[in-house]
Amino acid sequence: MEKDSIPAEPVEQEASSPAEQVTALFGEVRSLAAAEIEYAKARLSYSGGVMRKAGLLALLSLLALSGAAMALILGLLLIVSSYFGPIVATLAVVTTFTVATWALGISARNTARNLKFDEDERDA
Repeated sequence: MEKDSIPAEPVEQEASSPAEQVTALFGEVRSLAAAEIEYAKARLSYSGGVMRKAGLLALLSLLALSGAAMALILGLLLIVSSYFGPIVATLAVVTTFTVATWALGISARNTARNLKFDEDERDA
């Protein structure tokens, strides 16, 4: 287009019938819905990959933590056995960890009981 030229007159389009407009609208809605579904699938696929990686890393961290716990127990057993002998040391370490596990289990149960929601009688 030249610098000094006059722009062409816009071409007037015929007004489409209401049926054609509704058909075009349905087509646009259908394509928009298909695009949203594709977006949701892509997002779910990405989220699934991230969750798999996070789950694997969490599993590895739990394995490392359990190894550290075993090392702690073994170290305590070796230390206590040098003072009281192997049988008493084993009984003391096992009893201590059993009591700790029981106390933590009771605490977890009591905390889980706090999750209950009192139902309002007016809603029934």
